[in-house]
Amino acid sequence: MYAFIRPNCPSRSTHVAATDVRPKITLACVECKERNYITKKNRRNDPDRLEMKKHCPRCNSHTAHRETR
Repeated sequence: MYAFIRPNCPSRSTHVAATDVRPKITLACVECKERNYITKKNRRNDPDRLEMKKHCPRCNSHTAHRETR
């Protein structure tokens, strides 16, 4: 019987989420402030806060959704 002990695997990376190039962000409705969507953005291309028009189920209409911190 053989037992293989695997040393620290170099393929597994331990990145900090704050320094990630494509972090997960939450989009909140501008009108009712409900957080409806989670998406990713590229920090290099979009350093400012992201704003998109999305459907809000609470308002039942298409409204602007901004990135929350």
